[in-house]
Amino acid sequence: MNRKRVLAAAFALPLALSLAPSLGSTAFAADDTAFGDALGAPKPINDFPKPWPLKHLVTSGTLTIGTTGSAPPRTFVDPASGKLTGSYVDLFSQIGTDLGLKVKFVQIEWSGILPGLAANRFDLACDGASWTKERLASDQFLMTAPTSINASVAITRKDTGIKTFADANGKPLGGVRGENYLEDAKTALPKSPSTEFPGMPESLIGLQNGQVDLVATNLANALDILATAPNKDDLALVGPALHVFPQGLCVNPRESDLLVATNMLLGNYRADGTLKNLVGKYAPSTADVDFLDRIGY
Repeated sequence: MNRKRVLAAAFALPLALSLAPSLGSTAFAADDTAFGDALGAPKPINDFPKPWPLKHLVTSGTLTIGTTGSAPPRTFVDPASGKLTGSYVDLFSQIGTDLGLKVKFVQIEWSGILPGLAANRFDLACDGASWTKERLASDQFLMTAPTSINASVAITRKDTGIKTFADANGKPLGGVRGENYLEDAKTALPKSPSTEFPGMPESLIGLQNGQVDLVATNLANALDILATAPNKDDLALVGPALHVFPQGLCVNPRESDLLVATNMLLGNYRADGTLKNLVGKYAPSTADVDFLDRIGY
């Protein structure tokens, strides 16, 4: 038990004992439905500082955000306008607006995102980074509450005959450099030679031209690819999932005040439907938000 839990228990027990005689035993048999009815429907919290006094931004008055621009539907460059867009681009922009800040995006490969936070290049980053014990304990960046639940899967060409990861051991594997999904697949497929690509577009080109037979990715990206890729009829999903995990945003380690502010806003967006609406604007499914309650969020 950690120190915070010990302190919470130490305060809670005397309080419960002091209240018990006056409240009577029936107080602890309150109807949960009545309690929920009294609270009403989920609602955002509006009692927060406006503007929030953020002290350590990379640039005062600006929320500087690192993003790949190559992970549709969360972040990508619109071919028609040439502008950075996607559900998480909109999410970052909404956070900046609600904090009263200008928003500046810096587009960079995934392999440079986390080092960029450690080097004080960005305030906020990650197009949904997977929770791992190493990341949660890192002193190079901070992780927010979950914005989605996701899973490690893969995409293959139908002509490979691969349907499950068990079919793929020994077949050439690809994925984005530095992503956990590729590392999960390497562990599951120890006999497979692997190729690391700078981004998902390059990974899919490698799959299409036969350089690799499957590409490790997350379930949200995989479903988007199977729904929107020009050669979607030639592609198939590889499963079952190797790993199911929550994902969140990443915060500059010098900015614990920004972490608190972002977590509060993410809770609001979950309560009022903003998060689901932003995801649904670009994705064929909002399941990665809908199932957050499976992990307690």
